[in-house]
Amino acid sequence: MRACYQLLAFDSTHAAMAAERSLKTRLPVTVMPTLRQITAACGISLRIEDRDGPALDKALQDGLVPPGAYRRYRVEDGVAAPWNDETRKVEKRDGGGN
Repeated sequence: MRACYQLLAFDSTHAAMAAERSLKTRLPVTVMPTLRQITAACGISLRIEDRDGPALDKALQDGLVPPGAYRRYRVEDGVAAPWNDETRKVEKRDGGGN
């Protein structure tokens, strides 16, 4: 079974903790170390399971996290890919919805 999830990386610990406080009011989030392959981040990221992707989309659209405060990735088997139309297509094929 492949481990697939979404990850938000931040440039500051303050931004990561503020995002966690805001997002956890709407969906389950897990604080985790930023993957080594993701550079220019503070070292703390938020993990969101693929099944919670639609709730994350809505929370981000609603401005719970300022747009410039994070970078979004899709992680599959430990490999992070920047969030874009291609990573969304993979998620839809996997049944994650979005």
